[in-house]
Amino acid sequence: MANYKWVINAVDCYTTKDGLENVAYNVHWSYFLTEGEHSVSMIGVQSIGEPNADNFLPFEQLTEEIVVGWIEAAMDVEKMKENLQNQLADKIAPKVVTLQLSKPVVEPVAEPAAEQVVEPEA
Repeated sequence: MANYKWVINAVDCYTTKDGLENVAYNVHWSYFLTEGEHSVSMIGVQSIGEPNADNFLPFEQLTEEIVVGWIEAAMDVEKMKENLQNQLADKIAPKVVTLQLSKPVVEPVAEPAAEQVVEPEA
């Protein structure tokens, strides 16, 4: 079963803007698709537009649910799901792989033992 999940990594805020404080304007997000033991993701930043004093929420009142609602309204989530599904299909059954040629085994060269000089007893 496909499980999609948003993670809000950070929110860029103006300290003050138009008389308001801690005004969110960019959302840094990750979007995950997990199916069984396989998982793929995408990341990005979404602008959420100018603040509106009539329905403004300062950063301290934001929840992940609110912020996800904002970015979903601004993005083509169906296209994103399609992209993740394609990534997952390629991960499960890759169409392209990178292979390396086998390399010959090189035996290390042993250093000759230093000659020991034995001095005769007097």
